[in-house]
Amino acid sequence: MNGYIYVASRYERYLTSAVYSAESLREYHPEAHITLYTEERFYHDGLYDTFDHIVVDDVPNDSRAKLWALSRTPYEKTLYIDADSVIMHEDIATVFDYLGDHDLMLTKIRPYAGEFVYFPGGALEDHCGVILYNNKKQTINFMHQWWELWQKQKSGEWTWDTTLYPDEELRPWDQWSYWWLMNKTDHAVDRGYFPDPDARWNYVHRYKPTECHKDKIVIYHHTINLN
Repeated sequence: MNGYIYVASRYERYLTSAVYSAESLREYHPEAHITLYTEERFYHDGLYDTFDHIVVDDVPNDSRAKLWALSRTPYEKTLYIDADSVIMHEDIATVFDYLGDHDLMLTKIRPYAGEFVYFPGGALEDHCGVILYNNKKQTINFMHQWWELWQKQKSGEWTWDTTLYPDEELRPWDQWSYWWLMNKTDHAVDRGYFPDPDARWNYVHRYKPTECHKDKIVIYHHTINLN
């Protein structure tokens, strides 16, 4: 069985947004299997009006709780979708057809819309707000390692050559631990990208209209105001 997962932790507004996104998903794909990972304090029975499965046990209060959830998917093929998103096209139901022989697929960051992309030792090229992946052993291990490395990154336990990889700019981003695992370790998996225009699968609100015609956008990525 294939399905979609959302993660909502730390702030209740993320849960509200995840519910809205999942509802928009059901509008275009009523038969979708959708799992929510959220903290127990946010749980209420009404969530089952939108989600098939809800996980609250041990869900961490962490800004990157999604990394904890990725390795715990119940599906053969999974599409992880950031909570701050809206589904806008019926092609969302066909997304699992694109994975092919890849272990995971995602979209590319647009440097003009990224907070931080280039550094002396490389570039954060992959946008991790929408991730399509399989449940093979090596893929699940990668997701687990990502969460573990993020914990060391966040705590400061993990250090690196700051001449190549500037600490202040890279430490806040989960894309950094993802990049390291992909490029510097044996945990790397086979990565692919959604076909052009890949932006239709993760159209960030700051993207130029030329990236994708508005009628073709499948997933629109906005931001959540926490103030």
